[in-house]
Amino acid sequence: MCAYNQVNGVPSCADHNLLTKTAREQWGFHGYVTSDCDAVSIIYDVQKYAKKPEDAVVDVLKAGMDVNCGTYLQNYTKRQWS
Repeated sequence: MCAYNQVNGVPSCADHNLLTKTAREQWGFHGYVTSDCDAVSIIYDVQKYAKKPEDAVVDVLKAGMDVNCGTYLQNYTKRQWS
């Protein structure tokens, strides 16, 4: 689970080095990474790490987060209809 904290100015849920390089590659973690509830929204709303809500979504998905506790991904991820 990635949390609300930042290390060296990078929120843990948006930290590619933590979620992908360390947890998945170095430690061999093959499970799901989920956020603390509202941790993704805090990246934009409180920490001001992302410039807009959609950027927070892009940041966490690129970092390797799989599941969001809350509705932020649901609200700020573009839906594709076939």
